[in-house]
Amino acid sequence: MRELIESILSDAKRRGATFADLRVQEGDGTSVSVEDGRADKVYSASHSGAGLRVLVNGAWGFAPTNTVTPEELQRCLDDALSMAKAAAGHVSEPGMVAEIEPVEATVQATAEIDPREVSLADRVKRIVEIEQVVRERDDRIVNARASYGDGAGSLIIANTFGTWIEQQSIRCSVRVAATAQSGDIRQFATESEARPGGYEIASNIDPEAWAGAVADRALALLDAVPAPAGTIDVIIDPRVCGLLAHEAFGHNAEADAVWAGESILAGREGQQVCSPLVTIADDPSLKNLNGSFVYDHEGVPAQRHDIIVDGILVGYLHSLQTAARLGVRPNGSARAEDHQSEPIVRMSNTFIDAGDATLEEIIADTKRGLLLKGGYWGYVFTARGQFTCNVENAWEIRDGKLGQHYRNASFAGLTLEMLSRVDAVANEISFDLGGTCGKNGQGMPVDAGGPYLRIRDVVMGGQQQAGSGQ
Repeated sequence: MRELIESILSDAKRRGATFADLRVQEGDGTSVSVEDGRADKVYSASHSGAGLRVLVNGAWGFAPTNTVTPEELQRCLDDALSMAKAAAGHVSEPGMVAEIEPVEATVQATAEIDPREVSLADRVKRIVEIEQVVRERDDRIVNARASYGDGAGSLIIANTFGTWIEQQSIRCSVRVAATAQSGDIRQFATESEARPGGYEIASNIDPEAWAGAVADRALALLDAVPAPAGTIDVIIDPRVCGLLAHEAFGHNAEADAVWAGESILAGREGQQVCSPLVTIADDPSLKNLNGSFVYDHEGVPAQRHDIIVDGILVGYLHSLQTAARLGVRPNGSARAEDHQSEPIVRMSNTFIDAGDATLEEIIADTKRGLLLKGGYWGYVFTARGQFTCNVENAWEIRDGKLGQHYRNASFAGLTLEMLSRVDAVANEISFDLGGTCGKNGQGMPVDAGGPYLRIRDVVMGGQQQAGSGQ
């Protein structure tokens, strides 16, 4: 296989490509979904193929195949070269790549239990057990869902710089969700475990404790009162912090958005854009997180990417092309969903770094505010820097003490304005948002997190005025 791939890449250069890379991928995966006592979706699939990319006279060409044979790889080369040469005269911004040192490496997957060695029946049984705990927790649980996914495979990354990387991967995820209802009030809670590793991620879960806690959270929200609306100080937990770091900020730090003029961070390197207490980074080299990897899909080693340091913008997330355009070194932030997709700039494990306070100190120092826990979802308008974030729980803070429990809380604002009002950051971080991030039609595993932190004067959306009674 290596001789064949290297001959294709050599042929690409001989025929006019200034750069070419080839990814060969194979793998299989299984997913199981159980809802309200029914295993309604059980899916297994295998895939294999290759994707060849060339750069000719400033134009890109890309061609994939699902059949890795000498004839098909040659066809991919012919198609990619033809595509690039046809486009070369019409490119307004010529493509380019930053040169990197070639890498020769083999990466082994780490898993205690290879999911392929566990029967499908046992995997289904496990998820049924988890869903059953939620469903039978209380008569007010009106919907229970649990899902499982695993994937295992291999990837070869080769390019005309001389890089040759063979890497194995195994990952697993388990999710559970509960919906509780009392009268016309419906409330929802969810939890997930997702990261590189094997079936042990599912087998190590205690269904009663893990799934039961999710059901209990949904039930507790039935007794909470509607969240307040208005402007108030908030303390956000690591999950909400991660949602803010990923959705509101991280997408703005992707250099393809910066280059396209679709980021509020464009042209602001070296400027103070956040509170001096805020440091934001993206780090795929962290161990055992959902966004972790060893090499990106262009063969660049994983490394920590500092984006904000002490409130100052210091850099972006880069592919080979965006690094070349902006005149910096690549930092290993390009990934592709599969062999049929081209690598694009993606986040990995994005987080706000720890400070030096404790949560207890921050709460005690807050005269009037809200403690927000559990990020549901977020939406960001990258070019305008606007975002909305929905959270699971909120608690009133009065004179440094927690009080009333609220439901249906949300907050919104302008990203940089809000991060400029951070005035307290806790000294421990955690990651609780392992999942999939979508961009340009591609989904990639990511994670996000941070510490508890306090933000002054946040605009909350709710059904009563901030500070009003029940």
